[in-house]
Amino acid sequence: MRHRRSFLLASALACASAAAVLVLPEPASAAVVAAGAGALVLLAARRRRRELAELEKGVERASEGERPRLPEAVSAETEALLVSIGGLADVVARQRKGSETARLLARTVVEQVPAGLLVVDARLRVLDANPAARRLFRAGGRVAGAALVDLVRNPAVVRLFEAGLARRGRDAAAESATVRLDAEVGLERTVEVTVRPLEPGSAPDDPAAVGVVRDVTEQERTEELRRRFVADVSHELRTPLASVRAAAETLAGEEELPETLRRLSEIVLRQSAEMEELVSDLIDLSQIESGSVSLSMEAVTVSSLLADVGRDVARAAAAKDVTVAVEAPTGLSVRGDRRRLSQVFRNLLDNAVKFSPGGARVDVLAEPVGLGPGGGVAVHVVDRGIGISRADQERIFQRFYRADPSRNRGVPGTGLGLAIVKHLLILHGGEVRVDSAPGSGSRFTVILPAAEATAAGATAVAAQEPR
Repeated sequence: MRHRRSFLLASALACASAAAVLVLPEPASAAVVAAGAGALVLLAARRRRRELAELEKGVERASEGERPRLPEAVSAETEALLVSIGGLADVVARQRKGSETARLLARTVVEQVPAGLLVVDARLRVLDANPAARRLFRAGGRVAGAALVDLVRNPAVVRLFEAGLARRGRDAAAESATVRLDAEVGLERTVEVTVRPLEPGSAPDDPAAVGVVRDVTEQERTEELRRRFVADVSHELRTPLASVRAAAETLAGEEELPETLRRLSEIVLRQSAEMEELVSDLIDLSQIESGSVSLSMEAVTVSSLLADVGRDVARAAAAKDVTVAVEAPTGLSVRGDRRRLSQVFRNLLDNAVKFSPGGARVDVLAEPVGLGPGGGVAVHVVDRGIGISRADQERIFQRFYRADPSRNRGVPGTGLGLAIVKHLLILHGGEVRVDSAPGSGSRFTVILPAAEATAAGATAVAAQEPR
């Protein structure tokens, strides 16, 4: 109705202006025409302002996910715009509903996940802690805004978060550590804490790092029982195995022994030797994992160490017609326990010989590398054997794991050698890597801290030729 009244008023003014032109003198008629035109402009401007106001209201409602109302007295263009804005309002409403659903789902997962979750800002203030985290750290009431140290009450956990914040950046990786919580938090537990730093935000109270805390107390207890059982059984087996081997050696030494008994005694002797090796590996691994291995650290000359190991495997290499060549700079040395490092390289070299075909060559190469302020030493054990698949490379350092038994049939081994290598190198502050592909051989690289800064020296070559 308002629109109709405005239209009628404008029409009347227009008619009056036309009549004035016909009946009034020229000056007066001009004034009336001007007045009529001004009235029309005023009405059009008022109508435009009203429609703009309706559009503004429509946009405001659409931003909240509500469709705008369609007034009666608007132009067709304005009505079309309001209809389009209504479509945008539907999109906003759907997005808001999806965001709310996603937030609800994420909150449900955070609240129900059995692992503890901690979110902190750059000042190590707790932004959020789920119920599992509050239970682990015996925290009651509201924790948001509290200092992390007041919540966890454990310096090791705080240091792990501090180290995470120091690594903040786009590609910052997560780091984990196993921490023992003492009675200060209500109960002695062992937890695994993983901290992932987040990209820096614009505000100091933005999330800076997320911590995942898992209770591994039962796993640790089970693992301790397993280690103790293996160690006890291994020690109990060592004495009778030594007696069996001694008896077999005595029997095999008899000159007038029938051929059948000689063959059987050799089988007993060979199998008892393998059993003794298995028992020794089990005892070594149990001691290493339990932390009861003490290292006698000294400066060890790499060329001398590797030459000795090469001589140790010379008989096994000759039996397979495999050449073992050791090449190392004479001035290269590492700091470590010579006996344990010999064990590391003997295991690696023994594996290389076992998995090499007859007539092949195994190379042991040492070189200086940049590792920390004092530098490091890399030793490569390279064979031309059957190789290792990518999937197996992730697991070969686990105890008792043997890669692809169908390809290794007939190759003796306990599946413990590489596990011992890994753990002994960790004790030395070193590491081991593998680069291999099926059918292309394998390269095992051991990296150890250097005993002192070394210069490239002359090269010592010790090759063990098959006899």
